[in-house]
Amino acid sequence: MPIAPQARRCFLCPRACGAERTESSPGFCGADEAWQDFRVARVMLHHWEEPFISGSRGSGAVFFSGCALRCAFCQNRPISHDRGGDRLSPAALTAAVVTLLEGGAHNINLVTPSHYADRIPVWLERLKAVPAWQTRPVPVVWNSSAYETPASIAGLSGSVDVFLPDLKFASPGLASDLAGAPDYPPVALAAIQAMLRLQPDAVFGSDGLLRRGVVIRHLVLPGHWRDSLEVVRQLARSVPLQTPLSLMCQYTPQETRLAGHPELDRRLTTWEYRQVLDAALDLGFTNILGQERASANSAYTPDFAERLRPGRC
Repeated sequence: MPIAPQARRCFLCPRACGAERTESSPGFCGADEAWQDFRVARVMLHHWEEPFISGSRGSGAVFFSGCALRCAFCQNRPISHDRGGDRLSPAALTAAVVTLLEGGAHNINLVTPSHYADRIPVWLERLKAVPAWQTRPVPVVWNSSAYETPASIAGLSGSVDVFLPDLKFASPGLASDLAGAPDYPPVALAAIQAMLRLQPDAVFGSDGLLRRGVVIRHLVLPGHWRDSLEVVRQLARSVPLQTPLSLMCQYTPQETRLAGHPELDRRLTTWEYRQVLDAALDLGFTNILGQERASANSAYTPDFAERLRPGRC
């Protein structure tokens, strides 16, 4: 069941900012469309997720605007920090998603959806009643930072098939410096464990695409590979070792230097990435997806200037 707002103030995410989510009182996440609508930056067929998500025809990505984190290295800054995007009613969002289904999307991939966890289950129930879905139902993917509460995840029971969370940091100090969230490590681990309670087993179809389960992502940052070692150690203590783990080396430097973090002004080295990959193997993870260094390319970041026109990444 969706979580009801408390006295029309939002306490959904770990920030518990109590905002009214209006234009005059937006949430920390930037949400300002009250209690029903969504703010969406782009709806598109996305070909650059993990192969078992994007497949051959693409993942049906819905990029929501806003975020409860303030990651200094965010590749989606125009929509996550600057609130770019358009306000959509549930009916308008359904119409946009139907174009993805008609375009052959392998799944519906909700990107940065956490600040809409209160209304997405109801919206999905209505989406699944439309003829296009009835004709070709697909898995629903929850693609998030994991900066969420166990209660908000529990509210997604029966609505989400695949959870695709990040685990960004192990150090509270690094999480504070780079994302403004010193409580991120324990909060994210608790959220991931809540996801595993809902979808404990990874189930793949005969086509190799993921139908159900949890896949944990970690982006190794230049200069911070030691924190990444602790990330995989924490995971090894907290989740089953057969849980799919996507270790990413795709960090792409921003156009402008990140104040106070010159180490982030370069790409990750192969040596740094290999330390983390080897550690995950040594810890006993049995389902690891790695990346080539060539994946660190801004060409793989969606162009949010395209806004809501359905397109291809």
